[in-house]
Amino acid sequence: MRQLEEWKVGTSYRDRNSAGLEQLKRTGLDCIELVLHGEDWHNHFEVLAKKYTDIVHEATRLDMQVWSVHLPFGDEWDVSCPDAALRKTIIENQYRMLQLADSWGVGIAVLHPSFEPIPAEDRHERLAICRESLHALANLANHLDIRVAVECLPRTCLGNSSDEILQLIEPTSELVVCCDVNHLLHESAEAFINKLGSRIGTVHMSDYDGIDERHWMPGQGIIEWNKVLKALAEQGYQGPFMFEVRDPQAEELISCWEGLKQQQMI
Repeated sequence: MRQLEEWKVGTSYRDRNSAGLEQLKRTGLDCIELVLHGEDWHNHFEVLAKKYTDIVHEATRLDMQVWSVHLPFGDEWDVSCPDAALRKTIIENQYRMLQLADSWGVGIAVLHPSFEPIPAEDRHERLAICRESLHALANLANHLDIRVAVECLPRTCLGNSSDEILQLIEPTSELVVCCDVNHLLHESAEAFINKLGSRIGTVHMSDYDGIDERHWMPGQGIIEWNKVLKALAEQGYQGPFMFEVRDPQAEELISCWEGLKQQQMI
């Protein structure tokens, strides 16, 4: 399939990755998603902003694109928080992160629509709150050259199905979707992709057992990768194929990608 040949290939990247940027570039990766989660941004914003700016500059020096950033998540970043005053602060903090990423020239910011657990009896209300917050954040950021990609999530998190993701993002065209195929516990990845279509702005690619997220290398779980790649191509996805596996070796990623493409050509 010709379109696959045109996709870039990348990986999620933390400054703690065993494979450094030079190794990733040397092995043949084109881009990264810079993971901003796991840091104390509330108390050390300026220090962390400099650290990650230096990473962006290093990627630029190596001619590697920082395709996306993964925004922080957890209770203190949950845009579905029912406390109105706290939620206002959370939206402001997420917007500050968007401004930082925009200053780096990054075009996509992946955002978790909630943390968990979400009690069943609160789900309807929390979905409504989350939808309102996402649209408020998109409005705040509409002058920036960065788009929020709402990630599908597993278990009791909000956005754990294509139907819920559609509820959260419609009708704002500024919001796109991050399709994390190893989070889909209620439908196949290809069904999700075909339903969301052109609203998919980026992807997280890893494998799992269908019971919970595992972030295994593609081919180690139950996902039918031929169907996933075919669905993405048919829906006009422009890439990249962004791996999100646990601390991979750069050589493994490229070998896996080449194998997936070869299978698709058969």
